Amino acid sequence: MFFQEITFKNRQGLHTRYSAMIVNKASEIQSKYKVTLYIKKKEYSQWLGMSMLAILSLKISNNDKISIGCNEEGMLGKIAVMSLIQYIDEFINSINPSANVKIDEFIDETIIAKEQVLENVPIGILVIDSYENITTINEYALKFLEKSFKDVIGKNIKDIIPYSDLPMILKKGLKQFGQVLHIKNKSALVNRSPLFMNNKIIGAVAVIQDVSNLVGIKELNEKFTKILENSQDMICFLDKNGIINYINPAYIKHSNLKVQNILGKHITDIEPDGYIYKSFKNKSKFNDVIYSINNVNVIGNIEPLFIDDEFVGVISTARPINELKELIGKLNKSQEELNYYKEEFFKQISNNSSFNNIIGSSRTLKDILYICEKTSKTTSTILIRGESGTGKELIAKAVHNNSTRHDKPFVRVNCASIPENLLESELFGYEKGSFTGATKSKPGKFLIADGGTIFLDEIGDMPMSMQVKLLRVLQEMEIDPIGGIDPISIDVRVIAATNRNLEEMIKEKTFRQDLYYRLDVIGINLPALRERKEDIPDLVEYFIKKLNIKLNKNILGISNDALNLLQQYQWPGNIRELENIIERAMNFCDEKYISSFYLPSYLKPTIENPNKFDLDKDNILPFEEYEKQIIKMAIEKYKTFNKAGKALGLTHRTISLKCKKYNIDVKKIKN
Repeated sequence: MFFQEITFKNRQGLHTRYSAMIVNKASEIQSKYKVTLYIKKKEYSQWLGMSMLAILSLKISNNDKISIGCNEEGMLGKIAVMSLIQYIDEFINSINPSANVKIDEFIDETIIAKEQVLENVPIGILVIDSYENITTINEYALKFLEKSFKDVIGKNIKDIIPYSDLPMILKKGLKQFGQVLHIKNKSALVNRSPLFMNNKIIGAVAVIQDVSNLVGIKELNEKFTKILENSQDMICFLDKNGIINYINPAYIKHSNLKVQNILGKHITDIEPDGYIYKSFKNKSKFNDVIYSINNVNVIGNIEPLFIDDEFVGVISTARPINELKELIGKLNKSQEELNYYKEEFFKQISNNSSFNNIIGSSRTLKDILYICEKTSKTTSTILIRGESGTGKELIAKAVHNNSTRHDKPFVRVNCASIPENLLESELFGYEKGSFTGATKSKPGKFLIADGGTIFLDEIGDMPMSMQVKLLRVLQEMEIDPIGGIDPISIDVRVIAATNRNLEEMIKEKTFRQDLYYRLDVIGINLPALRERKEDIPDLVEYFIKKLNIKLNKNILGISNDALNLLQQYQWPGNIRELENIIERAMNFCDEKYISSFYLPSYLKPTIENPNKFDLDKDNILPFEEYEKQIIKMAIEKYKTFNKAGKALGLTHRTISLKCKKYNIDVKKIKN
């Protein structure tokens, strides 16, 4: 910016008449040279536009230094600045001020009166000059814009209100009435008019009426704003002139655009040939259309807006396609889960017993379930015995769920997994300060299970020292927390389980005989899976349905050959091993039914391979020759690259490349 300093030498200071003279001359110079002039005191950092209010706000006194500046640093700017300084020297600094005292007083009184009227009217007034710079603004308008006087005076209207229609009023000379202006979360009705002097447009004025605080409107406006701000959809408003006057945070987030780069811009600057522009141009509606915003693919709806049959703008709502795909995926998964849980729910409510989720129809299992169902209605202690993986915990939960205690806690304790020195505190709890580190009291498992059932799994691994204390709890139904003073009465049903031979442990004095008899009030012996192989088909069907949900599969069942292999196996790991084998097979199965191909090799009987070749120890062939024979044999047996690769631990692509390498005629082999 080019500027020059001048000392103001009038004893009465730069008052109203002189200010008017400077403004009038500045307007003439600006029009002549097509530049913009500014003024400030020497010690001020901020430049002000050439307006009456701006100059008077500086309160320039006699001998104050002022600076006249121009936005054009070239020759025209220098001429403009020097012309105004020369004018001030000739017509203001050299004039005797006493000659015009009365007229100055009259002008001052008139200006003051106008200013007071301007500040006290309950409407906003904003005036721009022919260069679109703000020359006048009252307190009401400043409050509506949430700006200070220094923020706006002398500034271009577009810098303050990017989408203002006042520049258009300057160009066309037409009036506007009842237009809506949105600033942040405020709304106003605006009338706009051009200002004339000698039939020439010298500026424009906006009369602003804030309607945000009208009864009901403020609340509605705030609610509407909250909805827009928190919506996950990308929302954009265009006014009737095609100017973008609102975008919500979701629009900014997903489009990676900055507010200043889009607000106040015409739609053709952002999307010159898109659906939004077509909707604006043709006043047409578009539903579920796919388009791009700043290289982000979205799907959205675009609709023209009409009020009293008058077109007022366009609204678009959109959402990124990748986000919708993710939502659809989650929805589909949720629907599958819902269907599964609905099925399970109807199964449950269609049966009166809690034992129907125990799979099997063998006579042995039915006899056990009958005993469990009868004893579930009592409070007697139960001892469940069986190999690992036979479903001891499942039986314990079924007894609890079918009892009158079903709405109370079911607490499981694995006696083998808790260190001996911690087992007592885990079972019976402790009081604050009972030992180092006990900063607060902790209830034990027995107290947590009060009113319900406690399941003591692996009871055979409980240390002898704890067996004594457990026996007392079973006899007295009282517990003694570590550090406690008085025993606490409890009401707990005890169900214990073990896979160990307790009778042998009694002989070896590793398990107390009195505790054994106290636990074995009702003894339940679960058979191993090898003793109830007739239940394997039902179990396999149950596991397939269950794992289809977990693994997102759609396997319908198991082939007969695979089922035969399962029924021939001895199952040392029992039901748990069966479930693991089915899960392993389903991970690799790409077909509708699980075949024997997907079962572990140790389930399959060893068959002498007719194609097996013997190694000639005296005549060792190259490795590639052996590789060729092995791949040929795999193709002959399995017919496909995929299955042959799985059998050899190779990918189907590797098998394909090896066949090409060794000139193996796959078609001839398959036939």
